[in-house]
Amino acid sequence: MELTVAAAMIVDGTGAVLCVRRGAKGFPSTANKWEFPGGKLEPGETPAQTAVREVREELGLEVEALAETPPVRHVYPEFAITLHGVLCAPLGGGSPTPALREHAAFAWTLPDQLWRHDFAAADTALLCGLRERFFGARLRAATFGRHARFLPESASTNTDALALAERGAPEGTLVVAERQTAGRGRLGRAWEAAPGQCLTCSLLARPKAPPEVAATLPLVAGLAVAGALRARGFEAGLKWPNDVLIGERKVCGILCEAQTSARGIEGIVVGIGVNTGAVPEALAHRAVGLGGVDRLALLAELCGAFEALYARWATGGLPALRAELDALDCKRGKPIRVRPAGGELEGLALGIRDDGALLLRRGGAVEPILCGEIAQWD
Repeated sequence: MELTVAAAMIVDGTGAVLCVRRGAKGFPSTANKWEFPGGKLEPGETPAQTAVREVREELGLEVEALAETPPVRHVYPEFAITLHGVLCAPLGGGSPTPALREHAAFAWTLPDQLWRHDFAAADTALLCGLRERFFGARLRAATFGRHARFLPESASTNTDALALAERGAPEGTLVVAERQTAGRGRLGRAWEAAPGQCLTCSLLARPKAPPEVAATLPLVAGLAVAGALRARGFEAGLKWPNDVLIGERKVCGILCEAQTSARGIEGIVVGIGVNTGAVPEALAHRAVGLGGVDRLALLAELCGAFEALYARWATGGLPALRAELDALDCKRGKPIRVRPAGGELEGLALGIRDDGALLLRRGGAVEPILCGEIAQWD
């Protein structure tokens, strides 16, 4: 029988086995599968010994030798993955010592050839699982982000978060997707996001606030994003009512959607999309990316920034965030065009009122705009 076995093991800096992938031709039920044991190394074990024990216990295969060659490392912005090749034989088979030769009873798969057996590190489902594990260690927020779901693909993280909210998910639940197939923005617009080039996520809030106060939550999220980006050296600002800009180009969009019942608002899903990598050339005149950042670190910072602002907003509304609103409102004091429902107005932006309205000076009068958008690009 021809038996080819390969295994990939990922170990963090403390020696904890994060996940092991193993499979064998002839053992289809165990092939092409990442497993997350969730435990530490047994006392006295090396990572290699852990791989030996787990393959023996779970697959009934005896590991005869581990790679003598250096393992292959795949470095990502958030973490590094180390792959090891493994030589196995059927347990208790009485076969001779396996030889390092191909197309024989036993075959040796070198680390850099694991991809031939579909054990590549760049596996989206794997990366999502790893992100969940690494993210918890980076998170400083007590509530927001503590219940995290990382998905390889989602039609919309807002849709998924709303479904979780309906099932009673707690405040702070986070949904993150590597790829969105039907992302949406405000006013029914589509949100375009290439895989790996955008941080697309949704946070579930359950504020005890009247509807008129709850309606200002997109501004709180915008302040959180702008603050997190500024902490990283980006000159980000808030553009009423739900965008974050760097210079005159959009780096982030926000969409809040409510979970409602006969009792009123039960929860609010805060959808956030940040251009972390490159943007399509067709959108370069109006959108900007961050040029590649550690998305896990940014997400952790964002959750922490949102939690701090949210706590103040929950007790004092937008007036409690007045200093941040005035400092980060990038259109304040500038001539603008506003598109409320059914028209277009020109005037001088005077800032954002405590109820979330944009204040627009037109001639000698100041007009509050409760709904609409600033015309940024024609």
